[in-house]
Formats: sequence, structure tokens, C-alpha cells
Amino acid sequence: MPDQESSTKMERLLLLAAAAIGGGLLGTQGAPPFKQLAEGASATATLVKEALADRPAILEPIVYQGEGLVAFDPDQAEPGNTLIQGIWPEGTQIRLLDEQGEELHRWTADLFKVWPDANEVFKEVTVPKSHFNYFIQGMHPLADGSVILNFGQFGAAKIDKCSELVWRSDRPTHHSVTPAGDGTYWIPGIISVAETPDKYIPTILNKNQILNLIGDSTSKGYNASILRVDADGKVLKEFSLLGAIYDAGLESGLYSSLHETPADPVHLNDIEIVTPVLASKIDGVQPGDLLVSIREMHMLAIVDQDDGHIKWHQIGPWVRQHDPDITPDGMIEVFNNRANYIGPGIDTSQIVRFDPVTRKAQVILPVGEQDKFYSRIMGTHETLANGNRLIAESAAGRVFEVTKQGQIVWDYRMPYNKDTASLFAAASRLPKDYFDMGALKCSK
Repeated sequence: MPDQESSTKMERLLLLAAAAIGGGLLGTQGAPPFKQLAEGASATATLVKEALADRPAILEPIVYQGEGLVAFDPDQAEPGNTLIQGIWPEGTQIRLLDEQGEELHRWTADLFKVWPDANEVFKEVTVPKSHFNYFIQGMHPLADGSVILNFGQFGAAKIDKCSELVWRSDRPTHHSVTPAGDGTYWIPGIISVAETPDKYIPTILNKNQILNLIGDSTSKGYNASILRVDADGKVLKEFSLLGAIYDAGLESGLYSSLHETPADPVHLNDIEIVTPVLASKIDGVQPGDLLVSIREMHMLAIVDQDDGHIKWHQIGPWVRQHDPDITPDGMIEVFNNRANYIGPGIDTSQIVRFDPVTRKAQVILPVGEQDKFYSRIMGTHETLANGNRLIAESAAGRVFEVTKQGQIVWDYRMPYNKDTASLFAAASRLPKDYFDMGALKCSK
């Protein structure tokens, strides 16, 4: 039998739903004030859905059995502690694990604590109604124990070692946090639809229609931008990546993405700084320019660091890719998510090595059945000092380390509940002395 509090909650939610539905029906006839109610019907339905949720909607079914560290080869694994960001059973957190998979420290990322005024700050996105309806993605840890991170589609924040707010940026940000090397950071951003020039609005939609799509979508970044922020979160520079794509005349990619995901036709998910070696391989590219990953167009592009115009681009052979990394020899290695809805034969993601001169690609992982992995969304990879690779298989709630030969030497998994996996947006291996562990402790 439900308790009295649960019954009362349910009754209130049903009344809200009934009011929204009734207002929506009358609103279709234009009857005041029900027209206004109709406009809020979708938001009310979202409120009801979120209030009744018992887990984040973004989570996916369990693929791997086991909890915690299920494999470890100390002779072949890269020494160090592992930093993992994501949605855990206890909420949106970043955790530091030792080589045995034991927790050394955790940071809790509470959107409502960072933005108690979220409804006033974020005008073009629906503010979540509970802790089940937001995620964190992209992080940069600092030696003093603080971390800079993104709350997806909301904003960036810096929290200290005890998860207390140091600063926040109210400019919507998402995905990655990339140090520029001078104390500033490159972060994917979003320019509001209201601020978007009409020449970047497609003929199939108007601005109000785009806003409605954003309200109903988990992707909320129509006008993707690139931000440079200082050490205190102040925006120093911003340019529109959507505008750069329009201006470059990349019409075929835009045509497809605007039809598939009109609320988020770019989906910028990573920014990397072009190295001198990579720059030397491509005419017109300079060290310090930006390599960006444009998921919805299956594109990697290099944009000018000063004004954002596109200097170089490559569409595919990857599909819905994430996390391109530049190697010391000027190659590009990318997490190729792929898409298993293309056909039953697509059952694994890949790490692809790409030569920007010859434009040839080579799959370097997985090697065989033993190291297969798949993540429909997100995903990161990191080459370690010993040549191994640390992979966040995000949707599966798994982080593992694999040798070049495909041998798993460290494997950490976390279910969210008996049916679904946690979501690990990103992972990184840190030296054991990266933090002063004694100074990292927080008083309760």
C-alpha cells in the first residue's frame, strides 16, 4: 500500500496533468486563457514525467555483469589513479579510484546548488525538476583538488575539493573542457536562438519552432559556439560554429543534420588544440588553431583560433564520433561510436587512426572479440604512457584499459540498478601524486 505522502503526490500530479490536457484541448481552439495553457502543456507533461521518474532517462540497459573492478593486471596496467565522471547510483559525481578500484575521493555535482536561480538564468531550455534529469560531461582537475566541469547544456562551473562552488558561468556550455595552456579554457557553448542571425535559420523552420523543438529534445544546442573562458569563468571570446559551417558552404552536411536533428544540427562535442606537427601537415593551419568534433555531420574540422572560420574538414568514415585526439606524430585518433541501427552487423564502436595528409583511416581497436566495446552516445579514449589505452564505454557504465594487442588489463563497471548501467561520460588516468591526498580530505 502506498503511504499518505506518496498518494498525495500522485493526486497532485494527476491534477496537474488533467489541467494541462484540458487547457491544451481548449487552446487548440484559441480560447483565452487556454491558449497560454496550451503553450505550457508540453512543459507540464515533462514535469509529470520527471517527477515520477525513478532513474535518469539517459541511462541504458546493463550490458556487462559485475560491479567495481572485475579485472586487473598490475604488470601490464599503467600505474596511477583513475578519475571517472558521470551518473552513479548516488547521483552526478566525479570519483577518483585507486588501482584496485577503491574510491579515494568524490566530488558531487549538484545543478540546483550551483544554480538555485536556474529558472531565471536559463531561458531557452527546460530546467530539470529533479536530480534524475541532468548530467555532467567534460572535466579538468586542478592540483589543489578543484575541478572545472560542464552541466550538459546549462553551464560550466568550478567546484573545490569539497564540492563547494568556486565560480559558475551562466553561458550555456556542454561536453569538453580543454586547457589552452595559458590558464584559459576552450569549452563548447550555445548562442541563444534569439541572438542567432536570420541567415543561420533554415527555411524549413522559424525561431519559435526551433525553440519548441529544443524544449522537447535532450539536445538543446541549435547555434553551437566555441567559448574561451579565463581562470575565473569569464567569457573572453565566443564565435559561432554553426555560422562557420554556413559560411563555409557545407550544405550537404547541414541538409542532412537539419532534417535529422533540427534542434541540434551541429552537436559540437570536443575541442582540441592543433599542435605544430599537425599544423605542418595542412596548408593554412597554424599551431593553436582548434580541431573540433561535429557529431551530427560526422565531421572533424579545424577552425581558426581567432575568428572561427573553417580551414579544413573531413566527413567520415566515422559516424557520430567523439573525442578526437592529436598524436605526437600529427595523426588524429577518434572514438568512432558508429550506429547499430544501420544494421545488425554494426555491434561495436572503434578507435580510428586518421592520416590528414593521405585521408586514410585505420581501425586500431578493437583487435578482436575479447576487446569489443560499444557506446551509442558519448565515449572517450586516452593513450597512456605505456602505450595502453583507457576507454570510457559511456553508455555501458564501464571504463577499461586495453593493450595494443587487445588485452584488457583494468576493467571497472558500475550498474545503476538491477536493470540499467551507470553512465560514465569521461575517464582519465592520473599520476598517483597528482593530488596531495592528505589535503584532499573534507570535513563532514
